[in-house]
Amino acid sequence: MPTTKETTAAQDAERDITPVEDLTQPLALHSKRTERKRKKLEKRANSKSSCSDVEPRGFLDLPLELLMAILELLRPSDIFVLSRVNARLRTFLLEEEVAIARHIVNWRYPILAQCFLRPVLMEDIDPAIQPLLSIPDRPDLKLSHRIPHQNIPQPDVALHCTCMTCLVRWTSLCAAVDMVHWQDNLDKGEPIPTIPRGQLPAWNQELIASNRRVVLKSLTSPLWYARILEAHLDSTTRSIRRHSQNKGDRRLHFRMTEEDMRAGTDAFLQRAGPPTFDYPYSRELYYMLEAFLPSRSWLSAQQKWVYMSQSQEWHEKDLETLVCFDTANHWLSQNPAIHGPDGNHLGSVWEKYEVAQCPVVDVTEIWVEETGTLPCANAIVESKSVSSPGIDSWLEEPPSQYFAGEAYTRSVRIVWVGQDGGKKRVGPSTKALERLTEAWELGDALNYARGCFAGVSTPVPDGDTQIFTVAYHPKLAAAWSHTELPNTTTQTHVIIFAEGEERAELRRVLGSQWSSSSTKHPMFPALLCSLMLAHGLDSTLEDIKAAVREVEARTGHHRFASRHQTQPAAGELGNLSAQMSGCAAKLANGTRKMKVVEAINDFISQHVVSRQKPAGDIPQATHAAGEPFSTPHFDLVRHRAQMQGVDTAYVQQRVQIQIAALFHLIAQQDNAIAFDTARATRSIAASSLQDSSSMKMLALVAMFFLPGSFVAALFSTPLFAWDEALASGGGGMAVGTRPQFALFWAVTAPLTALVFVLYGVWMCVQGRRERAKSDGGISLEVV
Repeated sequence: MPTTKETTAAQDAERDITPVEDLTQPLALHSKRTERKRKKLEKRANSKSSCSDVEPRGFLDLPLELLMAILELLRPSDIFVLSRVNARLRTFLLEEEVAIARHIVNWRYPILAQCFLRPVLMEDIDPAIQPLLSIPDRPDLKLSHRIPHQNIPQPDVALHCTCMTCLVRWTSLCAAVDMVHWQDNLDKGEPIPTIPRGQLPAWNQELIASNRRVVLKSLTSPLWYARILEAHLDSTTRSIRRHSQNKGDRRLHFRMTEEDMRAGTDAFLQRAGPPTFDYPYSRELYYMLEAFLPSRSWLSAQQKWVYMSQSQEWHEKDLETLVCFDTANHWLSQNPAIHGPDGNHLGSVWEKYEVAQCPVVDVTEIWVEETGTLPCANAIVESKSVSSPGIDSWLEEPPSQYFAGEAYTRSVRIVWVGQDGGKKRVGPSTKALERLTEAWELGDALNYARGCFAGVSTPVPDGDTQIFTVAYHPKLAAAWSHTELPNTTTQTHVIIFAEGEERAELRRVLGSQWSSSSTKHPMFPALLCSLMLAHGLDSTLEDIKAAVREVEARTGHHRFASRHQTQPAAGELGNLSAQMSGCAAKLANGTRKMKVVEAINDFISQHVVSRQKPAGDIPQATHAAGEPFSTPHFDLVRHRAQMQGVDTAYVQQRVQIQIAALFHLIAQQDNAIAFDTARATRSIAASSLQDSSSMKMLALVAMFFLPGSFVAALFSTPLFAWDEALASGGGGMAVGTRPQFALFWAVTAPLTALVFVLYGVWMCVQGRRERAKSDGGISLEVV
């Protein structure tokens, strides 16, 4: 029988084998306070776990370099969309705005960024100059003739600079923003609303205010500036596509492909295309404007675009000019009496250019490479304006400058005197001109050129300096000095009196491609004058030829098979004769111009030969075959001038032939009129003769019937006693009269006499009137 201990052990073993099951359950808690505490604990646990994670879970958790590389691939509009995601991302984008916008613009819009520069902020300008920019009637604004436009808002004078360069930049940005608004109308062919002059509709004011806010934001926000460039690139691509699809528009277009449009960059605008100088100051210009890319120009010689506003140089020059204006006004206020030259020179025909004040001086400089290894290397022509108070600083500028990394030396300096066609300003001032003539020792030569009517001459040289003059009154007068320095460089200083077409032609000739050796030659200014006069003569001859061809077609006095008489010239021979007389006068002036051109060419030829005197068998100066002052090339120039003289003589003969033809046609017309008058007079005389014969016949008939009619009328009146004669039965012809017979003659005789008297009085009055008229005409003719 088991003991008590054994029984207890068995029970313990059985308990270990079968454990006890716990059926207890937790109590359900329904307290809101407990629920909030639980959620708080879970949120804290989740935040701790997220902070302990190593892998990034958001866009901003990426490395900064990778994040910036991604943002640089986006468009500015995409950046604005990202800024609305959350506050943290917006803060990051605003902090890195400058770097992001710079990389986007450099990659997507490098060309547009060079065309559209932002005005300089007022805070970046010297505080001493800021008050000058706030003057409402500044001299530089008066010179610009700036007027408000309906599509360009007014600038903010308190935020940014208002110099001429910054105003142009402001206008370009505002025009680009306004063009974006009307692209849908242009694509759909819907007309842009026209605003009558002098009216300001509410919708246009709201649009201008909206555009102004956008442009003002772009001045301080680089992303807004990049957004304007993006919108303008879209406008440009749409405009190019619209014009290229127009089969009637045969102008030169930019070559743009579908890949260029999808790329979202302006790289295709670097290709050759039409010039883009037109500023859309009016919305009517949007229709024909294909690509608005201001401040750049195409150089056909170098086959590339050049940008004229790539730096702050123009802005700084405008500020310098403004400072000079302020200084000049202060000086003029202290020195009100400004006197010009004494007037004792011979140049009275040029006295209209003696002006007391002029703010700037128009100048042109020609630069050549310092190395001089290539005689035919191209020279660089640079035109600019220099403030009148800064003439001394300009004269002391260093003679060397770098262009595109190459060292260049100044070879020619030209000062333009006269009225500028674009700015309508006569300059420079008399004081500035005197300063220039004194510095360049051109006083006597200039007085001679201003007093000479035509020709070319060489005044007495001053040491190593040669002095020359060219004159063609009243279109041109030039004086220049030429100095050759020991280091194979030359200096040529030129003062030219020219305006209008002559100045424009000289600038066009200067804009041609010139070699360095040509600009160093002392006869380079003379060659410019010769080419200008020759080109002017060509234009005159072309105009005269067109007029002569028209008159030849009207008169029919020619043997050109391709020219037919359009309509008879009768009735306008006087106008045609006056036109040909004017052409003859122009040809006489052209002959004078031709003589001056020949004199200049001979003058140049003499100096070219004198500079090429041989030393042994080697000439002192050699030139390339294409150089203007080489003997073969200049022989061609002289030969062309000779042929131009032949053409002038030929046109003059044609004009004389037409004048003679018109004289004969007018004489024939007068003779024809005289013949017509004689024919009409003869016809009138024949008619008068016929009428006279008819009147005679009528008179004869009246004479034939008048006695019988008078007798019948007399006998039919009750003046005779016909009844008594019949009653008496007498066989005679005696008829008695009644008492009324005497009354008839008593009334008729005085009445007839009264009629003749009245007729005589009327004839006397008419005779007196005719004599009075004839006497008055004679007295008037005598007076």
